[in-house]
Amino acid sequence: MAKFSFAKFNKERLFQVDTSDYDYLKLEDLYARDGEGAVYPVLGLYIGTKSKFDAETPIIATDESYVNLPVHQLGEIKAMLEDSAAVAAINAGACGFTIEKFHQKRFDIDCYSAVWCDYNEGLSQVD
Repeated sequence: MAKFSFAKFNKERLFQVDTSDYDYLKLEDLYARDGEGAVYPVLGLYIGTKSKFDAETPIIATDESYVNLPVHQLGEIKAMLEDSAAVAAINAGACGFTIEKFHQKRFDIDCYSAVWCDYNEGLSQVD
């Protein structure tokens, strides 16, 4: 019989990005600063658990900060985290996003979503 090991419960580091000096930004902040059509690199994906409003919140690490995503994109982040090819592509620098602004009529507010795209600087490093 194989020996049981608790080591299997250790979390592995999926992304190799130093986030020690990162602050949090909202999609709205980036959109206001850089405008429509700006493309941002995705260097890591995370699920936050310290929100006042939701048990889990999706977070992107870019080359400059963490970016909070709307909760409706949590499923996308979870799916990418479960996909080893997506994780490898992110680590190779091939994942990016743009920001889509839309008006939420029910509450009469502007909202923002990440729209995934290939990040050209990393495409040559991915199979």
